[in-house]
Amino acid sequence: MFLHGAADSGAVWQRQTDFFRPNHQVLALDLPGHGARLAETPLDSVELIAAEASRAARSEGLTHPVLVGHSMGGGTAMRIALDDPSFPRALVLVGTGARLRIRGELIEQARQVAGNAPPGQVVERLVTLESATSPNASPEILSWLKARFGQATGAAVHADFVATNGFDVLDRVHEIRLPTLIIAGEDDAWTPPKFQDYMVQRIAGSRLVMLPQAGHYPFVEQAERFNQELDRFLSELG
Repeated sequence: MFLHGAADSGAVWQRQTDFFRPNHQVLALDLPGHGARLAETPLDSVELIAAEASRAARSEGLTHPVLVGHSMGGGTAMRIALDDPSFPRALVLVGTGARLRIRGELIEQARQVAGNAPPGQVVERLVTLESATSPNASPEILSWLKARFGQATGAAVHADFVATNGFDVLDRVHEIRLPTLIIAGEDDAWTPPKFQDYMVQRIAGSRLVMLPQAGHYPFVEQAERFNQELDRFLSELG
């Protein structure tokens, strides 16, 4: 089960869903206010998002899913692991951290955009694609990601930023006892390597993979290597 980050949708996981669907049951969730669910009311806390993700997984017949979460989605995966540890089979934490923060002025900008945006319509991203990716990202990668970057309403972007800013399990991440792969980009300026180091030192038995020439979207920027690492992790689970 693939969990997208703030202001994104399940569309960003296409290179993974295409790769894994022939041999696995796959779900790339759109949260309310994102992707195919633009008309729905968004959720403004990771706790609510985790409950929705668990509900959606169970409704699709995923009884013990491997949760693959990016950024805010990684926080969602950790929240599920802490609140309902018997549900996930394992975690894959991608470009995320045990605490996530959004600048106050960006939250305020999102609030203003949400107040002026037509309901149910996608708004332009408030952060640039270039700030989220490696300086080494190719034009082809940037073009592919630009077509899928975002796809959320103004209300959903604001709710995501509020939820992300409120996420903090620094004091509880050591309680996670599930098989865990932590994977991120070496050039990620949003959730830098120190975030990954903190988690791998506290989640017992976890493994860290840092992908070179990748920023905050390593599963897009280095999709082939990412898929290989994830496929290996799934094989190890049995």
